[in-house]
Amino acid sequence: MVASLVSKYCLCDLLNSKSSIRDQLTREDDFAVPGPDRPKPIYNTDWHQMPSIPPRRGKHYDNIKVGPPIVECVYPPTIFFGRLFRIIWGENPILEISQSSIDVNDYLPICLHPSPLPTLNDYIKHKTLCAKPIIWIIRRSQVQPRPKYRSANEKSLIDELPIDQRYNFTLLGDGRLVFTRIPHSKFKYPYRLLSKHVALAKHSSNVRFAGELRKTDNGETLLIKNNSGTYKPDDKMTPSAVAYFQQLFPHLCVRGIPRD
Repeated sequence: MVASLVSKYCLCDLLNSKSSIRDQLTREDDFAVPGPDRPKPIYNTDWHQMPSIPPRRGKHYDNIKVGPPIVECVYPPTIFFGRLFRIIWGENPILEISQSSIDVNDYLPICLHPSPLPTLNDYIKHKTLCAKPIIWIIRRSQVQPRPKYRSANEKSLIDELPIDQRYNFTLLGDGRLVFTRIPHSKFKYPYRLLSKHVALAKHSSNVRFAGELRKTDNGETLLIKNNSGTYKPDDKMTPSAVAYFQQLFPHLCVRGIPRD
């Protein structure tokens, strides 16, 4: 009698264990291979890529090994006004980095347009100083229309930027990154007009992001800020811009900082 009761309890425990194992396998299969009637699992991760910073490189290196194939060029100063301003205030060319390996639409698919101006004074100033003919005159008088392309053996423009120097930049949908130094003095008014985002973009309708960039941490960190009064990119676009710049410059640690 006792033996039969023990055998019944053992049989019940075995059946219960098999059913629990079967349920567990079913739950695991739900996440492993979702069926047609099973909802697909949603994975919420807070993953952030921290790129490994290589050791100090020499003056010349192969740019293709540290990122996508890029083309770099510099708009040199014009013969008269550009060189005159360079003698008085120093050099302030327009720099451009372009590439076609990374699709900007995967990161920043929205085209930005100049935002409405709040006051009548700002509206008049924008329509006069930032009009297309004025922008053309500013660029044509200070920099040459045709850039000078740099050799692939030269040091990259992004690595030549001085530390803690602010630059205005615009990112266009065709993969062009156009930037120039922001002058410190208010008396350098021609340079200040040249560094406007609308002047860098040349009134392009394909602007994807605009703001400021600067290098810190001994040149190993690139800071991105969506500080553009003309295009005013939303704060939610900054992480996407940081991800794009990280793919463009994988040898740098790219970070986004809040707008002032």
